[in-house]
Amino acid sequence: MDDFGSGYSSLNYLKNFEFDEIKLDMIFMKDFDEASKKILTACVKMAKDLGIHTLAEGVETKQQLDFLQSIGCERIQSFYYSKPLPTG
Repeated sequence: MDDFGSGYSSLNYLKNFEFDEIKLDMIFMKDFDEASKKILTACVKMAKDLGIHTLAEGVETKQQLDFLQSIGCERIQSFYYSKPLPTG
């Protein structure tokens, strides 16, 4: 499920459909405060409890990366590692 936590994503989708991974929306990284950290922690725990892998997008700092790794987020998609690259 892409952009989990924003737009039309809903907890109900996690109950009614089978997902192998959720991508945590970059909005949580833009305003990386205590509330965002609590929400991300809960989302990663819930996903793990449901057997769903996690990917966070929008990670730009070492602080964000370290936090996500500490809560068990499995994959990171971000400018922290590289800017978007052309295919081929």
